[in-house]
Amino acid sequence: MRLQPTSAPRRAAVMTASGNAGILDVYDIACLAGGPDRMVDTALVALIQSGRVRIHRPGQLATVTLSRRHPVEAAVLDAVGPTGHRSVDTIRWRLATDDRLLDVARRLQREGLLGHAHRLVPHLSGGRSSPAPTGEGRRVLHRLEAQPPADDIAPDTDAMLVALCGADRLPDHEFHAAIFATTRTVTPFRRGSRSSNRIEAAAEAAEAASRTPNVIHGTFNEWVAPGGPTAPRNPSRRR
Repeated sequence: MRLQPTSAPRRAAVMTASGNAGILDVYDIACLAGGPDRMVDTALVALIQSGRVRIHRPGQLATVTLSRRHPVEAAVLDAVGPTGHRSVDTIRWRLATDDRLLDVARRLQREGLLGHAHRLVPHLSGGRSSPAPTGEGRRVLHRLEAQPPADDIAPDTDAMLVALCGADRLPDHEFHAAIFATTRTVTPFRRGSRSSNRIEAAAEAAEAASRTPNVIHGTFNEWVAPGGPTAPRNPSRRR
């Protein structure tokens, strides 16, 4: 079930710490509630449910169209890319320093809803920090959770539910698993990767190897034992 507004359609009007009336859209709310990763998750759900991104296979996403309704959606579509397939972890990694997401947090800080103290959020590298809500920011979130606003940017999707409560609250568990599945074939960066970024590629390979013992890497009969060096699968064979 999608979160429904409890009154006539409206956007989230809040009073900021500076005393100015502000308007929060679904991606502002996602940032306030869960930081940049929550924004990415919210945008992916909106893009998939509106037909602009498709699930190629569990955990692998591909673009259908580059139509966007918000800078955060534009950033996510750019991270998925016009060709190939991307995992959610890779998309989050690519957007870690994207100004289109960082600008949302900066504006919420100026409005007194996000502070400069940081919270630790789960991430591919083991954890990264994100500005935490101020007392006023927490009060705004409580009001929004009690009375969810209409979503003018991603109507008829579960985006507002994800923004406020997180992707784990999606009612369709198969849909959730199809997007956020983490099982994937390991391809180390030296033989090619889903990303041209060497740091990202190395992190992907290390993460997947740590999750799956004795994962075969590449196509040349090499294997990597957990915590051990790369060695020929058959030591008697010399190339």
